[in-house]
Amino acid sequence: MISIVKMGEDAAHNASFTVNRPNGFPEYLLLLTKTPGRFLVNDEWNDFPPQCIVIFKPHQKQQYHAIEESYTDCWMHFTSGHPVLDERFPFGEPVEMRRPEELFQLFHIICTHYYGATSHREAVLNHLVETLIYLAADEARVSRFPDIYYRLVSLRKEIYRNPSEKWTVRHMAEKLSVSRGYLHAAYQQYFHTTCMNDVIASRTQLACDLLISCNLPVSEIAEQCGYNNTEHFVRQFKDCTGTTPGKYRKQSK
Repeated sequence: MISIVKMGEDAAHNASFTVNRPNGFPEYLLLLTKTPGRFLVNDEWNDFPPQCIVIFKPHQKQQYHAIEESYTDCWMHFTSGHPVLDERFPFGEPVEMRRPEELFQLFHIICTHYYGATSHREAVLNHLVETLIYLAADEARVSRFPDIYYRLVSLRKEIYRNPSEKWTVRHMAEKLSVSRGYLHAAYQQYFHTTCMNDVIASRTQLACDLLISCNLPVSEIAEQCGYNNTEHFVRQFKDCTGTTPGKYRKQSK
């Protein structure tokens, strides 16, 4: 069980702000920085950009200070009955956030629940803080990925947002300004599937929703899902779901 000891949001300090705790705190300390800062990492001072996440282990040395006119962060002290992450996580080292808005919003939600008094407060806080920690671990992992990874993520989101678009490998490769061979290899490396498999999955997902929620004939549903040929749609739908669109609709009702 994770328990928050104390926390604060948007703590602002002037240019003289300095932290020097040779033995850290007896609990974990999590920071989300909003301004640049200078941190001591592996006995070397390094400047880090804004929008970083840092987690210090209990009793870990904490040394950092402002490098501009001000320093602002969100901070949280918490305890846990078990190690929150394994030793592969870079404790004490700022990790640049690729999704800062998401993490800052989650921190704000945690802070609101922490100062609230709802009946499920402790359980909610435990799950929310766990989520924040796991997202921090993901940020540490993907921060080492090349730029193509984030462009592929954007492409994948677009595929699932617009399954009816006439997706082709050539079209997707051109959107990313890469070759078709590179697109296929990179997509497979990061997502363990192909981009066209995701196109089929997104269309099947849309088809399932339409079959349940409307009475359109299968041919029109096929068209709305991006298929020019109804037989092709039925064949791919059955490959994905194990049944035909007609049977799926009947079973759902």
